Amino acid sequence: MNMPRHLATLFALLAAAIAISCSGNRIITNPLMTDKGEILPVADPCVSMFEGNYYLSASTDTGLVSYRSADLQTWECLGPIAVFPEDDPLKTCIWASEVHLINGRYYLTYSGWNPATGTLDTNLGVGDSPCGPFTLIAAPLIHLEGKNAIDANIFIDDDGSAYLYFSENAASPEFPAGYGALRQARLTADLTRIDGPIMPVNEEYADWELKSVPRNVRCNEGPTVFKYEGTYYMTYSANETHMGDYGVGVQTAPSPLGPWTKADYNPILYTSDADGMSPGGLPAVSSPGHNSVIFNEKGAPEWIIYHRHAPEVSSFPSNDRVTCINRMWIDGEGRVVTDFDGKAY
Repeated sequence: MNMPRHLATLFALLAAAIAISCSGNRIITNPLMTDKGEILPVADPCVSMFEGNYYLSASTDTGLVSYRSADLQTWECLGPIAVFPEDDPLKTCIWASEVHLINGRYYLTYSGWNPATGTLDTNLGVGDSPCGPFTLIAAPLIHLEGKNAIDANIFIDDDGSAYLYFSENAASPEFPAGYGALRQARLTADLTRIDGPIMPVNEEYADWELKSVPRNVRCNEGPTVFKYEGTYYMTYSANETHMGDYGVGVQTAPSPLGPWTKADYNPILYTSDADGMSPGGLPAVSSPGHNSVIFNEKGAPEWIIYHRHAPEVSSFPSNDRVTCINRMWIDGEGRVVTDFDGKAY
């Protein structure tokens, strides 16, 4: 008999979810799941390994949350990420957290609305556990007069020098609805202040990054920087996360402050209907982005973890997202390669 179309789509998605991404004996299915058997419903995932476990900090509708996993597949919720003092003005609306182990302590960056200035700023906290609590030591770490500073990423080079990357968001005569542009700067040794000028990263935009322009929005955000075999790599997201055009690109540089060159093979993650449509009627893979990179014991990139729209999302704008993962590596020509093929698994 003929199966109703919506049931056929659902069964196709369930079958695709059984497909696997492998590294050695490790098997990962998408979307990632909680230890309660539910899809991991978070965004802006940042994952690092600490003391033999993977820790994830991420955004939810109610603030920042921490998860732990032994295998990257199943995640135990450790609860909200606590930041002190509790009257932190950014706590009213916060997201895009990252936790990094630097000189024996855990450093948290996150973005949020500051009602005192009417801007989105970035704060810095420090703690003794990857899931907090964290004590604020720079509030804000980044504040731009009349502009927003979000999605901060800290990179420590081999010589111990510290760098900060973030997205400047604001309105302009050219883009009255707003724009996003990547910025970079040195940090002081204690990580609490910008050391020198804030500089642009790369303001050339490829065609795939301009799909939001009809809505008067141009955006690069969510940078993650790492070094591999002498080359500096930056993954970044482009377009609007709550719409249907979000994706991830790569750029490289000979130094941590550039000059940065965007890859001609971008994007590496993108919206795709290769697995048909989702139960909500959108492409099965919708707006993957705001990633972080997970490294193996030798310091080589091994996984790229990111969010995409939840399967039930049926219209835009939407901030309902789930977390997914794919294998990632650098090939012999220095190109970033993933096993992402546009399918939903």
